[in-house]
Amino acid sequence: RVSRIPSGCSWVVAVSHPQKVNRATKKMLALALVSTVALSPAVQHSPLAFRPVAPARSPIPTAELRLDQKIAGTVAGGAVLGNLLFPFLIVLNKLGLYDPPPLNTFTYIANNAMDAARASGEVSKWLATKYSQDVWSDLLSQYYSEGSSTDFLTRAGGVCDLHAAWCDGVIIP
Repeated sequence: RVSRIPSGCSWVVAVSHPQKVNRATKKMLALALVSTVALSPAVQHSPLAFRPVAPARSPIPTAELRLDQKIAGTVAGGAVLGNLLFPFLIVLNKLGLYDPPPLNTFTYIANNAMDAARASGEVSKWLATKYSQDVWSDLLSQYYSEGSSTDFLTRAGGVCDLHAAWCDGVIIP
């Protein structure tokens, strides 16, 4: 009877009745012993060998987040909020809870202002977009400072009175 007993990374072969071992069994035992000795270093360093497993990390977030995780979370949250902000404002407008400014009107006026400034040579082509953005921002701030009204555009001394080319072809609500 041949039995194998695990001993470290190799196997010890024990023979219970040595007198009954025949020639084929001796060859088989010798081959097993040689292959065990030859393969034991490979088995010890194989990826399948037993390695202690580190305890699993909890999926529950903790306060110990790294700075890059905080930055990534802030950017992702800002992206989601940015995508949901306009539909939310549209719903508020439909419900009558929010009255948005006439942004398209301000954009048309700012674009006309940019074209007029470029035609007169007041602004170089490299700064024309910035000029248009500044005009748009000024129009928006005037809209809110006038109590959410476009009267500052059409009254005497208003934007369209001082800069007639800016308001050409623009429908003012």
